[in-house]
Amino acid sequence: MCGRYYVEISKDELSFINNIDSFNYSKNYNISPQSEVPSVIDNNLVLTKWGYLPDWLKKQNNPRPLFNTRVESLLEKKTFTSAFKNSRCLMPITGWYEWTEENDTKQPYFFFNQTQKIMFAAGLFWKRSSGVIETSIITREAYDPLSTIHSRTPLILSDAAIETWLSNGDILEVYENVKELKVPTITFHKVDKAVNNPRNNNESLINQYQDIPF
Repeated sequence: MCGRYYVEISKDELSFINNIDSFNYSKNYNISPQSEVPSVIDNNLVLTKWGYLPDWLKKQNNPRPLFNTRVESLLEKKTFTSAFKNSRCLMPITGWYEWTEENDTKQPYFFFNQTQKIMFAAGLFWKRSSGVIETSIITREAYDPLSTIHSRTPLILSDAAIETWLSNGDILEVYENVKELKVPTITFHKVDKAVNNPRNNNESLINQYQDIPF
């Protein structure tokens, strides 16, 4: 699962994006579902709403938007198959948060790439008649050492995989080429529980937490 993340848009790192010079979005250290987030669609950065809320889900009690999509579901569930075939996008991520049980409490950790600031997660998008675009981040089963904290992880794309993900190639081929991608340079550290409150939004949230000795 990826239920909270951080993104910082850098013109230097995203110079290949068509509208990078005119796109206005700086950074957000504590993005939660239903937030307005930057996504890459047709090689342009656009503001989208993070979390897909289909009509059938709205009819349920206390519906929660589908902000994550399991890669295993892309060819199995009707909710996602059409978007997988026709509406794939990139979700820029600078880092994300996951929680694990420690000492009878949920402890947050921050995940990031040691070698590059911006990463691209595979994503899907849905265009509403209102003009709003809703998005979902693809996740896969976590691998070591990420799996020591959480069982799922965003599907982060390599440069080659980005081309495959956005291509018009055979859909089964796209799926086979990206479903088990691993990024060996991702690491993580413990962070302060202040991130638990989405109203907290500052650089200190991503700093490594240091236990105070008594």
